[in-house]
Amino acid sequence: MRPVLLAIAAVLSIALYRMISRGGKTYSYSRSRSVLHLADGSENITQHKENGSINITNRSVIIDGVEYCYAPMKGEEIQAVLEYDNKILHSVRILQHDGEKQFFIEQVQPSLKTAVRPA
Repeated sequence: MRPVLLAIAAVLSIALYRMISRGGKTYSYSRSRSVLHLADGSENITQHKENGSINITNRSVIIDGVEYCYAPMKGEEIQAVLEYDNKILHSVRILQHDGEKQFFIEQVQPSLKTAVRPA
């Protein structure tokens, strides 16, 4: 009985490790833009000031707890597009049936260190 329980514990430990290590990179966004495609061919664009978090894993992006696929497998639809500017993530676009929503990544500015002169 003991070897069976040890085997179950090992399998559960491996599964838990894989779930935790799947975390990916986390970013924050400070604003978003919605683009609605209207029936007459025009677009309705609205800007929003909102804050939230974006977590990017190897195949999907999670925005405020909702998961979207940006690297689909065969037969899946692409739901998100990652946009880079000089290899830095600039924004994430979520494709919707009647338009899209774009989340702009808040870039962290490096702090300037002030030089202290000896007295």
